[in-house]
Amino acid sequence: MSIETLTKEQTKAIEFFEQKLAFEVGPIALKYALAAKEPITVVDLRTPDLFAKSHIPGAINLSYEELEKSTSALSKDKTTVVHCYGITCALGAKAALLLAKKGYPVKELFGGFDEYAANKLPLEGTEVKAGTCGTSCA
Repeated sequence: MSIETLTKEQTKAIEFFEQKLAFEVGPIALKYALAAKEPITVVDLRTPDLFAKSHIPGAINLSYEELEKSTSALSKDKTTVVHCYGITCALGAKAALLLAKKGYPVKELFGGFDEYAANKLPLEGTEVKAGTCGTSCA
Protein backbone atom coordinates (compact mmCIF):
# COMPACT_ATOMS: atom_id res chain seq x y z
CA MET A 1 0.00 0.00 0.00
CA SER A 2 1.48 3.32 -0.99
CA ILE A 3 1.20 6.46 1.11
CA GLU A 4 -1.05 8.09 -1.51
CA THR A 5 -3.79 5.50 -0.94
CA LEU A 6 -3.93 5.85 2.83
CA THR A 7 -6.93 7.39 4.50
CA LYS A 8 -6.64 10.44 6.71
CA GLU A 9 -7.12 8.16 9.75
CA GLN A 10 -4.34 5.82 8.63
CA THR A 11 -2.00 8.75 8.03
CA LYS A 12 -2.74 10.07 11.54
CA ALA A 13 -1.96 6.61 12.95
CA ILE A 14 1.40 6.55 11.17
CA GLU A 15 2.28 9.99 12.52
CA PHE A 16 1.23 9.00 16.04
CA PHE A 17 3.32 5.82 16.13
CA GLU A 18 6.35 7.51 14.56
CA GLN A 19 6.23 10.13 17.30
CA LYS A 20 5.57 7.53 20.00
CA LEU A 21 8.67 5.60 18.96
CA ALA A 22 10.77 8.78 18.83
CA PHE A 23 9.89 9.84 22.37
CA GLU A 24 9.77 6.57 24.31
CA VAL A 25 12.56 4.30 25.41
CA GLY A 26 12.15 0.71 26.53
CA PRO A 27 13.77 -0.73 29.66
CA ILE A 28 16.41 -2.77 27.81
CA ALA A 29 17.38 0.17 25.58
CA LEU A 30 17.68 2.38 28.68
CA LYS A 31 19.93 -0.16 30.38
CA TYR A 32 22.25 -0.21 27.36
CA ALA A 33 22.22 3.59 27.02
CA LEU A 34 23.19 3.98 30.68
CA ALA A 35 25.92 1.33 30.36
CA ALA A 36 27.27 3.18 27.31
CA LYS A 37 27.33 6.36 29.40
CA GLU A 38 25.08 8.22 26.97
CA PRO A 39 24.15 11.73 28.19
CA ILE A 40 20.96 10.79 30.05
CA THR A 41 19.36 11.89 33.30
CA VAL A 42 16.76 9.47 34.65
CA VAL A 43 14.01 11.12 36.69
CA ASP A 44 11.98 8.84 38.94
CA LEU A 45 8.62 10.44 39.77
CA ARG A 46 7.59 7.87 42.38
CA THR A 47 7.43 8.62 46.11
CA PRO A 48 10.70 9.16 48.00
CA ASP A 49 9.98 6.02 50.05
CA LEU A 50 9.70 3.77 46.99
CA PHE A 51 12.70 5.46 45.39
CA ALA A 52 14.81 4.74 48.48
CA LYS A 53 13.81 1.07 48.40
CA SER A 54 14.66 0.51 44.75
CA HIS A 55 15.46 2.64 41.71
CA ILE A 56 17.28 2.69 38.39
CA PRO A 57 21.02 3.28 38.97
CA GLY A 58 21.92 6.96 38.88
CA ALA A 59 18.29 8.11 38.82
CA ILE A 60 17.20 11.21 40.67
CA ASN A 61 13.91 11.41 42.54
CA LEU A 62 11.72 14.42 41.79
CA SER A 63 7.99 14.85 42.10
CA TYR A 64 5.92 16.33 39.30
CA GLU A 65 5.30 19.35 41.52
CA GLU A 66 9.06 19.84 41.96
CA LEU A 67 9.50 19.78 38.18
CA GLU A 68 6.76 22.38 37.80
CA LYS A 69 8.61 24.73 40.17
CA SER A 70 12.20 24.18 39.05
CA THR A 71 14.24 22.20 36.56
CA SER A 72 17.59 23.21 38.06
CA ALA A 73 18.57 19.53 38.58
CA LEU A 74 18.34 18.93 34.82
CA SER A 75 20.49 19.88 31.83
CA LYS A 76 19.31 20.71 28.34
CA ASP A 77 22.53 19.05 27.13
CA LYS A 78 21.26 15.63 28.22
CA THR A 79 18.14 13.66 27.39
CA THR A 80 15.90 13.38 30.42
CA VAL A 81 14.16 10.02 30.71
CA VAL A 82 11.14 10.25 33.00
CA HIS A 83 9.19 7.43 34.54
CA CYS A 84 6.58 6.76 37.19
CA TYR A 85 5.16 3.55 38.60
CA GLY A 86 3.85 1.52 35.70
CA ILE A 87 2.21 1.57 32.32
CA THR A 88 -1.09 2.88 33.70
CA CYS A 89 0.50 5.84 35.51
CA ALA A 90 0.23 9.13 33.62
CA LEU A 91 2.85 11.02 35.66
CA GLY A 92 5.63 10.10 33.23
CA ALA A 93 3.73 11.43 30.23
CA LYS A 94 2.70 14.58 32.13
CA ALA A 95 6.31 15.22 33.19
CA ALA A 96 7.60 14.56 29.66
CA LEU A 97 5.11 17.07 28.26
CA LEU A 98 6.07 19.65 30.91
CA LEU A 99 9.79 19.26 30.16
CA ALA A 100 9.25 19.36 26.40
CA LYS A 101 7.35 22.63 26.81
CA LYS A 102 10.33 24.00 28.77
CA GLY A 103 12.74 23.05 25.97
CA TYR A 104 14.30 19.90 27.43
CA PRO A 105 15.08 16.87 25.29
CA VAL A 106 12.91 14.22 26.91
CA LYS A 107 11.70 10.65 26.58
CA GLU A 108 9.38 8.52 28.67
CA LEU A 109 10.38 5.07 29.91
CA PHE A 110 7.86 2.67 28.40
CA GLY A 111 6.12 0.70 31.14
CA GLY A 112 7.61 2.79 33.93
CA PHE A 113 9.57 1.39 36.84
CA ASP A 114 7.45 -1.76 37.02
CA GLU A 115 8.48 -2.84 33.51
CA TYR A 116 12.14 -1.99 34.15
CA ALA A 117 12.17 -4.06 37.36
CA ALA A 118 10.19 -6.91 35.75
CA ASN A 119 13.03 -7.30 33.24
CA LYS A 120 15.42 -7.93 36.16
CA LEU A 121 17.61 -5.00 35.15
CA PRO A 122 20.15 -3.31 37.46
CA LEU A 123 18.69 -1.58 40.52
CA GLU A 124 19.96 0.42 43.48
CA GLY A 125 18.35 1.00 46.85
CA THR A 126 17.86 -0.26 50.39
CA GLU A 127 15.80 -3.31 49.39
CA VAL A 128 18.01 -4.53 46.54
CA LYS A 129 19.66 -7.76 47.63
CA ALA A 130 23.02 -8.95 46.38
CA GLY A 131 22.61 -11.31 43.46
CA THR A 132 19.11 -10.06 42.60
CA CYS A 133 20.28 -7.71 39.90
CA GLY A 134 21.72 -4.88 41.90
CA THR A 135 24.40 -2.70 40.34
CA SER A 136 26.61 -5.77 39.81
CA CYS A 137 24.25 -6.94 37.04
CA ALA A 138 25.14 -4.04 34.75
